[in-house]
Amino acid sequence: MAVSTCIKCSSHSFELALLRPIGESRKLTLVQCSQYGTPVGVLDPATGPHIEALKNQVAAIDERLNRIAKALQG
Repeated sequence: MAVSTCIKCSSHSFELALLRPIGESRKLTLVQCSQYGTPVGVLDPATGPHIEALKNQVAAIDERLNRIAKALQG
């Protein structure tokens, strides 16, 4: 598996920081090098709850499929 590396200092440590872009009312989460603050990505905090909801739905579907598979085997 590849290891993420800062392009400025070759560090492998990253942190999240809140950022309000100029002219925007909401904040974004910036992924940055923990040593130099070099940005490597931006996350929209509003997507977090949506991703969690999707993960829960997938887990529920998986559980139902497992029950169906067991019923068909028995």
